[in-house]
Amino acid sequence: MTSGDATQQLILFATYGASPSLTADDALYASALERRGMRVEAAVWDDPAVAWSNAAAVVIRSTWDYHLRRDEFLAWVDRAGSATSLHNGARVVRWNSHKKYLNELAKRHVPVIDTVFADAGSRLDLDLIARAHGWTDTVVKPSVSASAHETRRFSADDREAGQLHLERLLAQRDVMVQPHLSALAERGELSLLYARGRFSHAVRRRSALIENDTMPKVAPAMASNVARRQAYRVLAAAADAIGVAPNDLLYARVDLAETGADEYVLLELELVEPSLFLVHAPEAAEQYANELTGLLKPRGHKGLF
Repeated sequence: MTSGDATQQLILFATYGASPSLTADDALYASALERRGMRVEAAVWDDPAVAWSNAAAVVIRSTWDYHLRRDEFLAWVDRAGSATSLHNGARVVRWNSHKKYLNELAKRHVPVIDTVFADAGSRLDLDLIARAHGWTDTVVKPSVSASAHETRRFSADDREAGQLHLERLLAQRDVMVQPHLSALAERGELSLLYARGRFSHAVRRRSALIENDTMPKVAPAMASNVARRQAYRVLAAAADAIGVAPNDLLYARVDLAETGADEYVLLELELVEPSLFLVHAPEAAEQYANELTGLLKPRGHKGLF
């Protein structure tokens, strides 16, 4: 961490050891905050030398190894949230860091991709699951995962390999099984970005499980009113499940699959450390900076969430 003007409010963007600096996205965010008179620095989340309490706020950004050390990460989240204003807050991160949150959203009548969960140490038959649900291609991945870590797609002819992958994962961690939606090959994922419950922008993304050079990895996109209503429905249901309000969420990314003409199902809700794709919508950095400014509490305030 560098020294700076002591009169400026310090904002720490939490990163991780393998990539301790700000991403291109977060550099835009930081610049927008600095234009508002704040000082922004990157800080590795598990660096014991960082004094988190010195910051007016800590924003979890590129902590992209948290899924490998979830218990340790959640302990840090609790400490940071007790020391200063943390976004998103500890309660939010704990809930969203295990993908069983999809079950909670489904119970609140959110259309969610079909998912079967299995606890570590249990047994599951991939072929039986696929046949029972009428799935052709299946996706097997850890229930605590990020950046497509250990996520693999298996065709109906490759179920034996899928079973081996499933068993290897279950020996150590919770696992989830889903169908691979044909809509992802055709249209990719539609990601809608929100700042404190307010729509910011949207991008369309190529699925990590699709090899399609004709589709860009990420591109700016228009989100229909139907898609935006669906995404906000997701946010409202999540906030209700966590016990917060949508405007308590500094950032949120809702990843949808378009399964029909303006019909959507939720793939994932990203509240921990999502890429915000600000390089595809630079003006959105101003919105996120404004919203963080609105969340800053007087010095000494302890994070509630």
